[in-house]
Amino acid sequence: MRLAVALLLIAAPLAAAPNRLANAKSPYLRQHASNPVDWYPWSKAALAKAKRENKPIFLSIGYASCHWCHVMEQESFSQKDVAAALGPFVAIKVDREERPDIDAAYTAAALKLLDEAGWPLNLFLTPDGKPFFAATYLSKDRLIEVSGKLARAWTEQPDHVAASARTIAASLAAPAPVDDEALGRADLDDAYRRLAAEFDAENGGFGAAPKFPSTQNLFFLLRYWKRTGEPRALEMVETTLRAMRGGALFDAKSGGFHRYATDAAWQKPHTEKMLYDQALLALAYVEAFQATRKPEYADTARQVLAYALRDLRAPNGAFYSAKDADSDARDEKILSDWNGLMIAALSAAATALDDPSYARAAARATKAVAEVRPFLDDHAFMIWGLLNLYEADGDVRWLTRAIALQEKSLVSFKGGYLSASDDLFIRFRTVRDAATPAGNAVQLSNLLRLSRMTAREDLAAAARDLMRRSAAEVRAAPLAAIGFLGAVDFAVGPSFEIVLAGADVAALKRAVFDSFVPNKVVLYRTPEIVRLVPFTKPQTARGGKGTAYVCRNYVCNLPTSDAAQVRELLR
Repeated sequence: MRLAVALLLIAAPLAAAPNRLANAKSPYLRQHASNPVDWYPWSKAALAKAKRENKPIFLSIGYASCHWCHVMEQESFSQKDVAAALGPFVAIKVDREERPDIDAAYTAAALKLLDEAGWPLNLFLTPDGKPFFAATYLSKDRLIEVSGKLARAWTEQPDHVAASARTIAASLAAPAPVDDEALGRADLDDAYRRLAAEFDAENGGFGAAPKFPSTQNLFFLLRYWKRTGEPRALEMVETTLRAMRGGALFDAKSGGFHRYATDAAWQKPHTEKMLYDQALLALAYVEAFQATRKPEYADTARQVLAYALRDLRAPNGAFYSAKDADSDARDEKILSDWNGLMIAALSAAATALDDPSYARAAARATKAVAEVRPFLDDHAFMIWGLLNLYEADGDVRWLTRAIALQEKSLVSFKGGYLSASDDLFIRFRTVRDAATPAGNAVQLSNLLRLSRMTAREDLAAAARDLMRRSAAEVRAAPLAAIGFLGAVDFAVGPSFEIVLAGADVAALKRAVFDSFVPNKVVLYRTPEIVRLVPFTKPQTARGGKGTAYVCRNYVCNLPTSDAAQVRELLR
């Protein structure tokens, strides 16, 4: 009996000891806590070890709800022979949602080496963090093969490898601003023609499979349609929205949208559900409803928001990051950037659908997310949410907080850099959209909105500077920077500045928001607003009635208390 027990103990696999990731905040890192790979989180200790021992780095980036990240964890990182193959490297695991600056910089580097990038993203770096090899998913055998070849290359030809890495890093350096022609109508027309050429008229969406929602394309096309009246721009939006809603990308049983489809017809989804997709898609359907007044778009927006409020909302009112592709375990990280997107979407729905419950949910989330992370996206997306929330409920606290965050953002991320951190191989800036809009695109939109709301020339000058610095990158790849061009549409104009004065402006507010007028700002005249924005002082209620002051490019019409006239002025 004792011998049998002993044999059983010998035969039983020993549970792997937890590694350095066991106490990480990130669920994605904790998923790798029992791997035999000698993982480090991204840290000064890991980077110092690589330099001290002159060891190259294996950097693996993913996120908790990513299906192929799960596959690599199970088939590769859980295996001792893979751990042995990675022994010559300092192995670092990064949650892309936790460190968006690392993800953005190394994704850009990967795109210098690959046709396309995604997650999991695996890179090999020199000891000072410069990439020299990149891949997405790697099978176990391929990972072992690549690791061996690169370990030998570093041992036998370190100077050659380092030179290659320096070339890649140099290609990512932000170009010096040039006195180029300002971004304007011609750039918007060019981007529209390029988008039209990429459009899948049969299935909706853009390009071939796999198909992603590409909401930045839809936002741009709606604005292009509004400004030019081009009917095909609206047709592309509607075809895509109907196809996504009618296909399997939308979860008809539980609500909400899946991350993407592996086929062109939206019938084979990857089933993770991301908070940012719910926010951006809800916003796209809200804007389509404003543009067309078709109830189907309002209904879809409500269903998406109902899913987020039911299944992704934390007890304190903030929103969790995602639902897993392979199980019902949620990723319960609370990220300020993605919460900012959901606050923006809820607030837009509150005004467009005339439902104040969405504004209350947005306000609750805003109060719950007290700290904004030290990245450009977090500041920009939260400011977007705050500005939309101010327009939804008129509480001046949101506008005041948005102004303070914008002032901080201009200092912390001067030059459009994504992070104030100095632990990357390069200080990285970009105007290219990823799964979410580019932080600099949203930053530009925020600067334009705030400059028109406050009449502050310093904010207008910052917007002009950002456009000047970004012009060359935008023109080099306009469809990659379509979110930025959507903000340029605001700068091109025309834009509306609207002040609502009086105790009861409900009817006027409905007139302002029930149609699609994207390039507008709205102020509710209160004593606090008069102190904050002095030009509103003479814009008082007339005859005891709620009064609207509608200006176009700062040229104002006569004040009116007639909601129908407000609609006409905005048309």
